[in-house]
Amino acid sequence: MPEIRVRKYRKRDRDAVLRITRESFGGFCVDSNIEDRFGSVTGTTWQERKCSGIDYDLRHHPKHTLVAEVDGSVVGYVATRAYRNASIGHVANVAVAMDHQGCGIGRMLLQEALDHFRRCGLKYARIETLEQNAKGRKLYPSLGFEEVARQIYYFRQL
Repeated sequence: MPEIRVRKYRKRDRDAVLRITRESFGGFCVDSNIEDRFGSVTGTTWQERKCSGIDYDLRHHPKHTLVAEVDGSVVGYVATRAYRNASIGHVANVAVAMDHQGCGIGRMLLQEALDHFRRCGLKYARIETLEQNAKGRKLYPSLGFEEVARQIYYFRQL
């Protein structure tokens, strides 16, 4: 098995992170669900909207993003946010390239994110997922996360 290395995000990682975003979130993000049900709603795809949000974090919070590398190629990432006033670290997004899933990279990225929160002096961590994300619903509790609430997303055409 090749060596997996987790490190801080660099600007040159942007294209790989956005590629992984486009390929990894189908069926696992609200915008994908909306598009499946309503078709194109804004003239853009769910991938473009999801990438826009990730790109925002990369530009505004690059020090809170980590990437996983295998043989020098970025194969996964975790984008986080630190809410220092509340002492909460938020895992905003975590994704692994399709051809590297099932190798423990997501778990490794999340463990590094939790360590990052500790280094930031935070006391708590949170993460959300959709009910249909069976992998996340299994992985997150195995890392000590406890379910505290469920949210229902509604959408309609005007």
